[in-house]
Amino acid sequence: MIEDDVDLSAFRPPERTVPAELYLISPQEVGGGFPDRLKAALSDGPVAAFQLRVKDVSEHELARLAEPLQRICADHDVAFIVNDSMALAKRIGADGVHLGQSDGDVREARALLGPAAQIGRTCHDSRHLAMQAGEAI
Repeated sequence: MIEDDVDLSAFRPPERTVPAELYLISPQEVGGGFPDRLKAALSDGPVAAFQLRVKDVSEHELARLAEPLQRICADHDVAFIVNDSMALAKRIGADGVHLGQSDGDVREARALLGPAAQIGRTCHDSRHLAMQAGEAI
């Protein structure tokens, strides 16, 4: 809680030296015309990362769906992040993984994927969970 008598003008945000970039998350359906839509989106603006977030699909099918999307991301110098599965991220050589609270340990992901991998963790707007994730990486 912020007190009414605190002068927040002393806490101005730092001036940006580089423009902000987007972190895109896939829809559930990534087949059909989606690869063309992704290519267009990555060509239109500054995107830092794309997360493949498709639920209720086998790892084998997800690896197949990931292939063209991962290639598009690589062509645009955009990080390719896999949602929920360290094993799939390792299997396809993804740039990183995003783990929900029940999708495995951040330290395990670091050990499996290596020091250059980007590892995200769902924190549900919790400072405590964010601090735990930061300390684990």
